[in-house]
Amino acid sequence: MKTIMRAAGHALAASAIVSTTLFASATNSQAETTYERIISSGKITIGFHNRAPWGFRGADGEATGFHPDLLRAAFEPLGVKEIEFVISDLGALIPGLLAGHIDVVASGLSVTPVRCEQVAFSEPDLAIADALIVKEGNPHDINSYADVVANPEVSIGGSRGSSHLSNAIAAGIPSAQIQQFQNTEASFSAIMAGRVDAVVFSTASVVSVLNDPNVTGLERVMPFGGYIKPNGLPAANYA
Repeated sequence: MKTIMRAAGHALAASAIVSTTLFASATNSQAETTYERIISSGKITIGFHNRAPWGFRGADGEATGFHPDLLRAAFEPLGVKEIEFVISDLGALIPGLLAGHIDVVASGLSVTPVRCEQVAFSEPDLAIADALIVKEGNPHDINSYADVVANPEVSIGGSRGSSHLSNAIAAGIPSAQIQQFQNTEASFSAIMAGRVDAVVFSTASVVSVLNDPNVTGLERVMPFGGYIKPNGLPAANYA
């Protein structure tokens, strides 16, 4: 990872991309590293999980968003002109990277100790809080994870493997009140259909969803009390 950061210079200095821990290591002295292969072939395959604003398919079918734009700007000057973006479920991104199906993950993926045991992260580009979407009028009066814990009739959903859902679990919400969905779309469908009372995403994703003029009957919980870590500080997701 250090190799690619040096090569791309400041254009990549702030990007939240993820590579395998073997990114810059060869199996023997003659083997080609992933970085060398990308530069020599002019091709790279990048995984993302179709969530605005990080990376998503635009109306024209092309990958767009913060990380696709950033990665194009970083790699094209290096002669990497063939940039393939692959949509994957959030929980399949790291397994796909480890299996060699993609070269890099660029998808707002939060840095966590468990993930760091498997892959190498670049420097984080942001720290972002959790946000909750509920039905308009907030009928269950949910203003924090603590409110969900206090009301066993309330259910909360989120994307399986997301750090935001992990924060909800760490805050003490029982498993019986949590539904884990395959991806953002499934989580959003669940709140729309009333299968859960709230869903948790990043603040940026919530703003993006609720800015869609086709989305009605939902609102963001404000203010919202997230998970407070044992050191007394609010949890932030470094992506």
